Amino acid sequence: MKVKSNFLDINEIEKIHSMTLKILSEVGVEIDCKEIVELFKKNGAKTDGNKVYIDEELFNKALSTVPKEFDLYGRRGSIKIGGDSKIIAPVSGPIMVMEGNKTRSNTAEDFVKFQKLHHSSKVMDVINPNLIEPQDIDRENVRNYQMAVCLKYSDKPMIGFTTSPEASIDSINMAQEFYDYKDNVVLGIISVISPLKYDDAMMEATQIYAEKNQPLMFACCSLPGATSPTTISGTVAVNNAEVLAGIIISQLLRPGLPVLYGNTTGSCDLRYVSPAIGTVETGLFIYAAAAMAKYYGIPCRTGGALSDAKGVDWQAGIESTVTMLPSLMSTSNFILQACGVMDSFNIMSYEKFILDEQNIEMLLRMTKGFDVLDTEEEFDVIKKVGPGGQYLQEMHTAMNFRKEHYTAKLFNKAGYEMWANSGSPSVLENASKEVKKRLEGHKNIENTEVQEKILKRYLDGYKIN
Repeated sequence: MKVKSNFLDINEIEKIHSMTLKILSEVGVEIDCKEIVELFKKNGAKTDGNKVYIDEELFNKALSTVPKEFDLYGRRGSIKIGGDSKIIAPVSGPIMVMEGNKTRSNTAEDFVKFQKLHHSSKVMDVINPNLIEPQDIDRENVRNYQMAVCLKYSDKPMIGFTTSPEASIDSINMAQEFYDYKDNVVLGIISVISPLKYDDAMMEATQIYAEKNQPLMFACCSLPGATSPTTISGTVAVNNAEVLAGIIISQLLRPGLPVLYGNTTGSCDLRYVSPAIGTVETGLFIYAAAAMAKYYGIPCRTGGALSDAKGVDWQAGIESTVTMLPSLMSTSNFILQACGVMDSFNIMSYEKFILDEQNIEMLLRMTKGFDVLDTEEEFDVIKKVGPGGQYLQEMHTAMNFRKEHYTAKLFNKAGYEMWANSGSPSVLENASKEVKKRLEGHKNIENTEVQEKILKRYLDGYKIN
């Protein structure tokens, strides 16, 4: 028994597909980049100023070259993205850090600590220099600092920068030099401006990554009722059009370039006209995005443990579960924003990072389902124990318990009296202790002499431990 589905039927998918074709051919996509507009003209597309219109023929031709899966390389090997893969990836972009119940601006020390936690994480598959931006690193060097710290403290595959042409080029070049390998060494994230617009900065990054043969993730994050239709289906259609427009651009630039179909749209609280990412509607968008990406045969990225909570509380736990579970249940391949995010992408929490890890492990166990065994082994132990017996001392229990049942080490399952006698520790306290334990147990990776020289070039003068 496997717990996996996208839930949209083929009739619903094809309705969204038809609406998407009408949007692209009749409404168009605004692209603030003359080179890309000219690229569309050369491929027979109708244009009007910086607006391009994509007809069905060009749509089908461009999407026919998208790889169904690809490898992303790191120092210790590669991970496969696509097919049945389920890649768990870090948070991207919070401007504040929460430790315990205190929130503050993030620092270089926080950046290093979180990269150590990501490297030691059993659920995290990649590392992300976009995680947080340390406020005490000078602005001219911060991007190279972030990349170098990631390379120093982890051997997992990496996400790259797309925030400027210089950052794009530098992040690719640094990874290529460090790994001594050229293709698929960083994954770039290209963000749509909803509705239906790409700015010049994202188009420059797209061109750079395509030229250097690095994979790209095209992702939207609209606000239903504000920057997309308030209906779920209307937003799905607009999101589908704008993401596919970006993917089409990548294929016109370099046919066969590896890409991800991304969507992190949630709700919009129209009382404040602000993002509301920790909602059940976010889960619905995830199922829809995974279904559409599968329909086109494109690897899919969706959101992670998303929450609008301002503390590590019941709201944070509920919201993170209802947004993470759909990504794990669906055919989504790449799950960004997986651990620690709060306050609608604004805060990164140490304790929530640890608790999200455990929640992911629990949900992975749930979505794995269970096997209905076709053996005599189960019946034999049932017959042996018989009515009124117990299974505690049976070898069958010892051999199967750990693989059949997940134990949540941060939650207290003992009786109340035992919990009280141990000091009545809260879940937040347990998570805080685990953070300290993980950081104290971190072991630095051994680098070659050449790699150390590369790191010294970017980290010399900064306090690194």
